[in-house]
Amino acid sequence: MVTEDKMLAKIIKLTMLISLTLVLAGCTYQRSISNNQKVQVPASPTLNSDIKPSHNLPSTSNDTNAEKFPPEVPVLYYHSIMQEANNEIRMPPEQFEEQIAYLSSHGYHSITPTQLYESIYHNGVLPQKPFLLTFDDGYADNYQTAFPILKKYGYVATVFMISGCIGEKGFLTWPQLKELSANGWDISDHTQNHSYLTKLAPSPLLSELINSKNTLEKGLGRSVDYFAYPYGDFNDKVVQAVKKAGFRMAFTTLRGWADSHRDAYHVHRVFCYSNMGMKEFIRRIQHPNY
Repeated sequence: MVTEDKMLAKIIKLTMLISLTLVLAGCTYQRSISNNQKVQVPASPTLNSDIKPSHNLPSTSNDTNAEKFPPEVPVLYYHSIMQEANNEIRMPPEQFEEQIAYLSSHGYHSITPTQLYESIYHNGVLPQKPFLLTFDDGYADNYQTAFPILKKYGYVATVFMISGCIGEKGFLTWPQLKELSANGWDISDHTQNHSYLTKLAPSPLLSELINSKNTLEKGLGRSVDYFAYPYGDFNDKVVQAVKKAGFRMAFTTLRGWADSHRDAYHVHRVFCYSNMGMKEFIRRIQHPNY
């Protein structure tokens, strides 16, 4: 465990150095739909991915519905399913299918964010060995590659879409998003510009959230109720803004499974990346506190 923590610390430091380099090079997330600038999503890992949870996060100890939540549910999160050397957020298709085949052969059942939410607040019934599979950012290969693989095994997934990237090179288009939605996938929100939300003033922060939510709802013709924090970057101010914008559940990049000890705006997830072997993948889906 000590060795793993040291390795995680090195990864975090390297990620922050890469992010700083990108900022200095002018690779920022500042696209407005009205001015038609391109949103650039770096190839580096999501900041704060796979970090052990803080013990100071809010809990649901006073939530009378907490006991209705199933003990623990793994929420897997990926980014891109394609081959690219030295980029851990781009997982080769063969590796992805090996993981999905394992889940299928061992009796796991995919669920949607709504099923997870209903199980928390309305005593919803989940299948045996449930898991929620999510993709951050909304890369085109989520449709081109991941969709056929998941469909082969009877699974669905959730895309946390950067609304300002829809139709941009390398990202999902509206027709693709609509087809995924029609096939049981959930299309959820990942902001308009993939901004560091804790750095935004209250008014721009709320606008970033509401504008993105409205864009997705108008394009899909349905409500968008779930959200993932870009870079896993959030604080109390951000959580309150997410609630005010109308989202009813939000997902972090904090390591671990979703459980009843934290509220619906601090859902933990399991980071899945190209450098992990099957042994590590299995460990993460079998042990809530891996």
